[in-house]
Amino acid sequence: MSTSSITKSEGMEDECEKSSSGEQLEPAEGVHVQAVQGHDAVSEGGFDGWMTVIGVWCAQFVSLGHAMGFGVYESFYKENYLNNESSSAISRMLLWASTALYVFCNFILSITQPHEFYQIFLAQGIGMGIAMGAMYGPTLALIGQHFRTRHRALALGVASTGSSIGGFIAVIILNNLINRDGEVFGAGGTPASFQRAIKIHAGLNTGLLLLANSLIRETKSRDGSKSTSNVDLPGIFKDRTFVIVCMGTFIALWGEIFPVFYAQLLSITKGLSPIFSFYTLPIFNASSVAGRTVLPFFADRFGALNMLIPVTFISGGVCFGYLGVHTAAGDAIVTGLLGFCFGAWNSLLITTAADPARHQGEIGTRIGIITLCQSLSDLAGPPINGALLTDKFLWYRPIIFSGVSTLGGASLFLLARITEAQHKHISIQANDRAPTGAPSPDKTKNEDAGYETIV
Repeated sequence: MSTSSITKSEGMEDECEKSSSGEQLEPAEGVHVQAVQGHDAVSEGGFDGWMTVIGVWCAQFVSLGHAMGFGVYESFYKENYLNNESSSAISRMLLWASTALYVFCNFILSITQPHEFYQIFLAQGIGMGIAMGAMYGPTLALIGQHFRTRHRALALGVASTGSSIGGFIAVIILNNLINRDGEVFGAGGTPASFQRAIKIHAGLNTGLLLLANSLIRETKSRDGSKSTSNVDLPGIFKDRTFVIVCMGTFIALWGEIFPVFYAQLLSITKGLSPIFSFYTLPIFNASSVAGRTVLPFFADRFGALNMLIPVTFISGGVCFGYLGVHTAAGDAIVTGLLGFCFGAWNSLLITTAADPARHQGEIGTRIGIITLCQSLSDLAGPPINGALLTDKFLWYRPIIFSGVSTLGGASLFLLARITEAQHKHISIQANDRAPTGAPSPDKTKNEDAGYETIV
């Protein structure tokens, strides 16, 4: 009986290929796996990898971290700066899809004038939105290339805590600088205090972006050359599991994003303490730090998609808790739980997108596609919630919409897991029927992943 030997590119584990669900694809009986240096061989993690994690953390702090503090802007605009506009119109400004553009627009924002909607729309909605979009996906893709097999979920989770900590700090800085002495919105906040707060925050962001650009490293192969691989874009869209995950992402984020925009405004309009209301978003962002690190740690063992499904279902259920919020304690519990789930959801989603990549060059493409779905959902979700809310603050309408949307996305993630399991079952049956020594039906996939078959 002939024996095949499969050689595997250095930089990947000597074990077997792992799917997004955490299951291992075992080599066939009689097949020996040995490590050799291939074309796509890169170092796993290392100093450059962790320096990249720190650099991406800084970029996440500035980009998504700033976006996580948008609830402060939402409340101030609604109560003071743009009180002549609806909540739905205000929500459209964020994440329109970069350092120079972001810094420029951040400082330009500090000289905008009250009741001039177009100035804020251009500076924050268009300019800063494009800059944040340009930073978010590509930086996370770099981590996926540095950590290709081991600790990928953990590294992505650690880097993404930059957005949570950035949101935590941004909310406190902006609230206290805009609303001096912790006064109520509309009384403590003035155009002058708003402009001063934005200048100070822009200076902090500029320093972090310069640090990020100096720390982030590009991946190289062990011989020092840069790794390049052709991306089969049509092949990615033929991956039914990935396509269903993208659909689930688009639907779920309509609900997941709700607290980011409306948690603080909900607290204010419910008549809770103004000081407590200022800290609802810090509670949300602080809780998301734990979600971004704890669950991704386990995802490296049990699979990102397997962890993503229950997290999304729980998040959808907890969202309905806002319907019964009438006290500060209840608000803090619901907001904290949603923050934990939101942090875990974002980290696990990126890992779920990256795990099925067949080679290094495909990681960035898959993350780019999933973040595009997030961006499109971000554009649609907040305005829909704002329109449902109305100026009468009918909170039950956007809350129910957000909860149902999140549960709908969770159901699609479950469908993606079932589809993945069915595909693996069919592949196993095909391998069992294949004659001894014949090429495996998954041979093409293995070669794309860095394997070379030698008979």
